[in-house]
Amino acid sequence: MTKDILTLHNLHAGYQPDLPIINGIDLTVQQGEFVVLLGPNGAGKSTLVKAVAGLVPIHSGMVLLKEENITHLPAHLKLHSGMTFVPQTENIFTQMSIRENLQISAQILPKQLRAERIEAMFAMFPDLAKRPSTRAGALSGGQRQMLAVARALITDPALLILDEPSAGLSPLLVDEVFARIKMINETGVTILLVEQNVRVGLQVASRGVILVEGKVAHDAPSADLSGDPVVTELYLGGGGVEETAQ
Repeated sequence: MTKDILTLHNLHAGYQPDLPIINGIDLTVQQGEFVVLLGPNGAGKSTLVKAVAGLVPIHSGMVLLKEENITHLPAHLKLHSGMTFVPQTENIFTQMSIRENLQISAQILPKQLRAERIEAMFAMFPDLAKRPSTRAGALSGGQRQMLAVARALITDPALLILDEPSAGLSPLLVDEVFARIKMINETGVTILLVEQNVRVGLQVASRGVILVEGKVAHDAPSADLSGDPVVTELYLGGGGVEETAQ
């Protein structure tokens, strides 16, 4: 039986109580799903995942992780509950080595598990394993994103949330990063992704959710959304999935 990993009930959130950016969102992400959040700039995509992660105030509604109410749990405690969040920027320690970045993330684990999980990340990300002593700031954009994802996965989370991992990357690196993220999902990790690159987002995710003005406008299998010309014209910048939403 499929289990609900993340459930949002009538969520209202934003930086100021009298100016909510998220306006009553209901959303469920099931175990093993790969869901991409799409929509025009200002739709509330990043605000939504930051609110779920505990980084933007929630004014009303409820966030459940594996049926546990974590609505107002501080961000660091949500990590202990099984949710990890990879922000778009400042997601690695650039002055530390690859291994040191992983060691920092492993600190919340029992001491006997830390080395095992670090080696598991090196096995999952062989490019990082080739030079564990390299300073993270010297990595390419794609390698930095993979290190950020590895840091998030080291605790073996129930839910991995990614905020626009393709931002600033070349098309070649975008394809490389998303191929790796899709492989991670295929190992059983549940993923909620915010993405501006419509083509890639709908290709890798099994389901797409389009936000407009802080509300869910469409929620459907990715194949249905990518094949609907009305949806792409109205909400995703037009031109089908070959275009990137603006």
